[in-house]
Amino acid sequence: MSKNERKIEANANHKASIAASLQRRMEVARANNDTQLIGLLEQEMKQVGLN
Repeated sequence: MSKNERKIEANANHKASIAASLQRRMEVARANNDTQLIGLLEQEMKQVGLN
């Protein structure tokens, strides 16, 4: 695997990790009916291109 391919794979893994973390945080915020946190997480998802 070339250095560039490793970078691409690392970036994809990093984005998947961020997406999974945001999803878990969103589930907890919804379960707690924390509308302020939900709004912040939705903004964060847009910033990282997940929404």
